[in-house]
Amino acid sequence: MNLNTNRSGRYAVGIDLGGTNIRVALSNLEGRILHEVRRPTPSLEPGRATVARIVNAIDEALEREKITRDEVVGIGMGIPGIMDPDLGLIYWSPNFPEWSEQGEPVGKDLSEETGLATFIINDARCAALGELHYGAGRGARYMVMITVGTGIGGAIVMDGKLMLGPQGSIGEIGHHTIDPHGPRCGCGNFGCMEALCNIRSIVERCVAKIQAGRPSQIREQVGGDWEKITPALIDEAADDGDALAREVMEETGMWIGIGVSNMINILNPEVFVIGGGVSQAGDTLFDPIRRTVAARAVKLQASHCRIVPAELGDEAGMRGAVALVMERLREQSA
Repeated sequence: MNLNTNRSGRYAVGIDLGGTNIRVALSNLEGRILHEVRRPTPSLEPGRATVARIVNAIDEALEREKITRDEVVGIGMGIPGIMDPDLGLIYWSPNFPEWSEQGEPVGKDLSEETGLATFIINDARCAALGELHYGAGRGARYMVMITVGTGIGGAIVMDGKLMLGPQGSIGEIGHHTIDPHGPRCGCGNFGCMEALCNIRSIVERCVAKIQAGRPSQIREQVGGDWEKITPALIDEAADDGDALAREVMEETGMWIGIGVSNMINILNPEVFVIGGGVSQAGDTLFDPIRRTVAARAVKLQASHCRIVPAELGDEAGMRGAVALVMERLREQSA
């Protein structure tokens, strides 16, 4: 697999490989996106179908900007799941159930198809790179990030460098235990941060309270169809003064805050970035997070750590993939 950047290149390709869409960004070396191409993700097909679609999208972006592959430094790609970045193999991804458990060579195949250096990392780590270079973490040397959504991804930056480790696996913050008697997590453990704070757990707590007879405007809003309840709906109700919704958000903020406190105590970051769809709840979520950190984290570390929402939204993955290429270029040019 080619991991040698084209040092004479003036452009980079960043790819966010999601379960619904493939987003391919063509960027200059300053990180400005020149063109973006989207393709539906062939999630139920083999990895080669995904690679073919990515190559097609890359070629479209290059053609639109009248740029050749010879002018590209390399390709960066964020993918949800477990992988070996050095070999370009993805061993498991929640969005691609048909991929081989022996390792789907998506990174390797993309490198061979394009002739370009290709770098892959976990999507949460990729989003963190985006926030570090272009978003809420700009200027920080020590940063921790979590993405709160269907699962909880994490990333750790120390002395300005994203920590990856074997199989690029450093930063699985969502799977540290914050309540040993808590619900079972998808990873098999009990009481993981993810099991208590992801979208499903937030909705389930809300539904359980309503079914127990608690009054809430949410009951009337969804007409008894609990599947219509989302964290966004709960947040809106909380903003309207709904006591049950505020309680759910307060509990969620407390659980996240415990996890954040643990990471602050261990890693002492300057900034803790919280991304993902749930982070858009604003103060109804961030106030209890910050109160919990103030109560539980070591005072000195807590006082020096900013807890902030991510800034890049759904562009974080693409921007982070571009940043990954730029980092590898700097390392190989040193």
